[in-house]
Amino acid sequence: MNILSLLASATEGAAEHAAEHAPAAAHAAEAAGHAAEHDSPAAILMHHILDHPVKIWFTNIEIPSKHLMFIIVAALAVSIIVQLAKRRYKAGGVPSGAASIVETFVLYVRDEIAEKNIGHDGRKFTPLLCSFFFFILFAALIGLMPFTATPTSNINVTLALAAVSFVAQQYAGISKYGVGGHFHNLIPPGLPAWLLPIMIPVEILGMFTKPFALMVRLFANMLAGHIVITCLLMLIPLVAKVSAALGIVSIFIAIPLALFIMFLEVLVAFIQAYVFTLLSAIFIGMYAHPSH
Repeated sequence: MNILSLLASATEGAAEHAAEHAPAAAHAAEAAGHAAEHDSPAAILMHHILDHPVKIWFTNIEIPSKHLMFIIVAALAVSIIVQLAKRRYKAGGVPSGAASIVETFVLYVRDEIAEKNIGHDGRKFTPLLCSFFFFILFAALIGLMPFTATPTSNINVTLALAAVSFVAQQYAGISKYGVGGHFHNLIPPGLPAWLLPIMIPVEILGMFTKPFALMVRLFANMLAGHIVITCLLMLIPLVAKVSAALGIVSIFIAIPLALFIMFLEVLVAFIQAYVFTLLSAIFIGMYAHPSH
């Protein structure tokens, strides 16, 4: 066999070998690409923000939604604290500790939010407004703990809260004036007849923009805080990939900033609970007393 035939056979063998191993190489490259995408900053950020299934600690029980689990946790926390506060009243003792704190918030919601914005019948809506306030507050505070999640950073949760507020708004008008009177009150008195075809659709649209604003405001504020905290903490490994020295320096910059944002998020939790409750009371009062 001459040199040309040897080269030809060697070339054919190399081609066959490459063809046999091409799928494996492609799979390896694809797997490496998926791993890189999974470890990318965007993937890590989305993992901490988006909802996903989660296993309960020390068990094999899997809950299909992380946010659902912490909705239950927040609701149980509110129920337990309220029940403990109620026991102090049943025992005839003077409220102290958690009971006095709960009483302070309940009285504030009743006197400063419900009655001032809804009127003399505001006490009827106080339980609902207190439920809004305490659930949103506890959901936000629990979400600041390690290995937890904030349910109100999920737009489905804020949609449900806004839907309950919307039903309460319509109930306030319908229970007082009837269905016809409620929708008649949407039209400003003394409006010229030629403006009715314009104002009626605008007022009906306004009925839905109020809960939409509640939904988006709460969702955006809760989500934004967690994005900022996660991005600050992600600076440490990202900078460390460039330089170990810079990574050490970034620890002393990113962690204090993240802690500052977390303390700010505690304040935001109270503010957002208050704002959602206040706006719900204002919207309910608008339908309960349209002349005002």
